[in-house]
Amino acid sequence: MLKEGNETGVVGRPETLDERIILATECVSKYKFTMPMVIDGMDGKVNSDYKAAPVRVTITDIDGKVAFYAGRGPWDFRIPPVERTLKKLIANGGHMPPPPAPQWSQPVNGLRCGFSFDPENPVIGEQVAVQLKFENTTDKPIDFYFQSADAIKQLAINNDNGQTLEMETSSGSRMSRMRRRSRSPIQEIAPGQAFETEIEGKIVAASDQATFTAGQFHAIYKLEVNEEMLAQIEPAPTQPVWIGKLSSGTYTLDITSPPPAGCIDCHGEGDYHHKDNQSCETCHAGEVGSDNFEVKGDACVRCHPRDGVYGRRQILGQGGEFDMASRHISGMIGDKNCLLCHDNSRHRSGVVSLIDPDSGGTKPWMGSRAGFCMTCHDGDPPVNVSFPAESAGSGYDKSKFLNSTDALNGQDCSGCHNTHGSSYPSLLKNLHHR
Repeated sequence: MLKEGNETGVVGRPETLDERIILATECVSKYKFTMPMVIDGMDGKVNSDYKAAPVRVTITDIDGKVAFYAGRGPWDFRIPPVERTLKKLIANGGHMPPPPAPQWSQPVNGLRCGFSFDPENPVIGEQVAVQLKFENTTDKPIDFYFQSADAIKQLAINNDNGQTLEMETSSGSRMSRMRRRSRSPIQEIAPGQAFETEIEGKIVAASDQATFTAGQFHAIYKLEVNEEMLAQIEPAPTQPVWIGKLSSGTYTLDITSPPPAGCIDCHGEGDYHHKDNQSCETCHAGEVGSDNFEVKGDACVRCHPRDGVYGRRQILGQGGEFDMASRHISGMIGDKNCLLCHDNSRHRSGVVSLIDPDSGGTKPWMGSRAGFCMTCHDGDPPVNVSFPAESAGSGYDKSKFLNSTDALNGQDCSGCHNTHGSSYPSLLKNLHHR
């Protein structure tokens, strides 16, 4: 379902297959999906037949081997592990590197703990996963008490300078889902086997830390299970449960700072003015966030030689409208020519704003399109507009059309003429498509 304001006029949930196709097509276009896609029928039969049944996300490497295999949907549909897998494949030529090796502790009462970070060297503020393993080193089963909601509290990350980092998780993390799916906090670990779980979240500076300094940090996971904790379990376990204090091995992390945020990080690439990721100084002046930050008035020729970017018209350059057989303005076109008719300060997202040429570019045009054309073509053009010398007496004065609705036949000038250039004489359109 797309929100109101899309370009198709179809809003809300589609009621017909045609409307569903329209919305799906716009979605594919907006987000630039390149993979083949199919559309379920209005009866939702495909979704009904397959919902929660297949693995929803599977990623293969360049050789066709499975690189990531998610749990059954929709509960195990998670974006972070998909993103981590794709980044690894891109960084390693389409192949998956070996998984991070866990750092193990010495066994305590037959149980040892190991954990690792993925990625191994994270960026502060980015999503990471902590892989926890509790391995039974005995020849008998171990009943292990593990409360997923408390797992994050047992993780300590600090450096030699006393700076502390924390894991920040969301309510929709895998740990929360595991808790909902498994009511019992007692996990049976078979001899030689391990109980594995995962914490997803972001590494952030502790709330009492004023600044963050990138560098080497040390992480360790500590767990204690005692009689008092076991006494709170309902119903009480009938079998002996592992008791003790357990620590993982120390995991060393090289944590880096994120790169400075650029303009595209906030503005995104959806606005075609920012699509080419060019230097912002090309079109903007002044300091970002200050009162003197503004749009330059002379950036027209930098954007409009390019065609096909989110509907932008190719006005200038080879093949542009001013490169056609007849042109509205002769000679070399510059920003000053564009600003004779257009208000660049209000030119956003494809909106074309006209100015009043008689105002010297200080006021918006509020009249009709035909009236706008006549500000120049009335025989008395503005002081900053001049016609070629050979045009004298050749019909550039179109005042009679402004005073005759019959002459215009209810249309403005653009009914017959293009505004910038045409393959036909006098900016004429090919109205008969011959």
